[in-house]
Amino acid sequence: MPGETPRALVAVVEDDPSSRLAIGRLLRAEGFDTALFDSAEAFIASPPVPPPACLILDVQLPGMSGIELQEHLRSEGRDVPVIITTGNREAHISERARLNGCAKFFWKPLDAAPLLAAIASIVGSQF
Repeated sequence: MPGETPRALVAVVEDDPSSRLAIGRLLRAEGFDTALFDSAEAFIASPPVPPPACLILDVQLPGMSGIELQEHLRSEGRDVPVIITTGNREAHISERARLNGCAKFFWKPLDAAPLLAAIASIVGSQF
């Protein structure tokens, strides 16, 4: 509708079905459009249109990891802001994600308020 503020699209790549659906519900409840994927390869094969304003990536995925997907997108010149999530507490993972330019990094289990604040900050800078 004319004058209506566009809703930002947030893509989620998470292999755990319950986590993926829960994040999707949370985002939709906050007014975001969502695109949900169970693997990095699924995201690459069928990227959302329009491109997402933000991408939430789990590190531990079957096949290509979330960080590898982040690197792949950057190598193609697709600089979508990335939020990385993981339950793996190894320091090198968060360091690699930050060196690759992730906008935010969260350990699992996720706390909704900081996640939503990070997304709002990223998306707000684009609209």
